[in-house]
Parts: sequence; C-alpha cells; structure tokens
Amino acid sequence: MVRYGLILLLLFPSLVRAQDFKNYRTTTLDAVIGEWDQRTKSEGPGVSFSRPEKIRFVATMRGAPTRCSNATLAAVWRMMGVEHLLKQISVSHCLPLASANGRPIVAYLQDVLVSGLNADAKVGGSLEIYADFLAYQVTADHASNAPILLVNRFEPK
Repeated sequence: MVRYGLILLLLFPSLVRAQDFKNYRTTTLDAVIGEWDQRTKSEGPGVSFSRPEKIRFVATMRGAPTRCSNATLAAVWRMMGVEHLLKQISVSHCLPLASANGRPIVAYLQDVLVSGLNADAKVGGSLEIYADFLAYQVTADHASNAPILLVNRFEPK
C-alpha cells in the first residue's frame, strides 16, 4: 500500500495535493500535438507513452461535459501500474475542446469538476485547462492523433 502511495505522489502530485497547481508547464494544445506528432510520425496505431506531465493551456470548449467510457484512461493507468486510481478518482465524463488552430480533442474530466464547469463555462468560450498529459493516441490517420489528458482544474477566460 505504501508503494502505491509513493507512485501516486510521484506520478500525480496534483491528485494528492489538490490545490497545488504551480508546477504545471504553460504551453499550447497545438504545441503539444505538434511535438507528439513529430515524436510518433513513424509509429503505427496505438498509444505512445512518456513520463506523465502537468500542462496548462487555453482551449475552446466545444461542448458540455458528457458521460463517456473511461476504458482508454483505465488501460493507460493499467499500463502505468496505477489502475487503482479509478477507484479513488471518479472519471466518467469527457470534455470536448479545440486548440487555438481548431484541432478538436476530447479530454477526460474528473467528475468533481462537472457541476462547476456547467455553471461557470460556456460552450464556445475559452478555458484555461490544467491537465495531466498521460499518453498520446496514434491513429492510422495521423491527422486524428490526440493527447490523452485528465483535466484537474479549469478557469474560464
């Protein structure tokens, strides 16, 4: 049990210290996608991993949070050896976003954020997103590649 706590602290410190959002790297969603498209350009369909990273970026909210399957998130966490997190953190919603250049993605959203997002944010509006970048989904059509993100916090812009 102690081992899992240490892994949780190392990989996802924002989940342990809920209000500590200082260590998020400021970037753009387009920069993250561009970097990972370059890294994975010779890879076939699948999921590409790196060390999880805390990122902060501004995106457009394309739609309201909706219920979604967390199977991909569960698979990523299983491959990372932290699948028990889905028993500790409720994630059953996804949030459709768009980058500044219009690239659509869908991010996983902690359920605890759903009511605040529905109350405070507007479809078509800008949000500052604080998220864990967990992996990168590579598809046969590389134009559809997308980061696998877990949103930990948002701020309407």
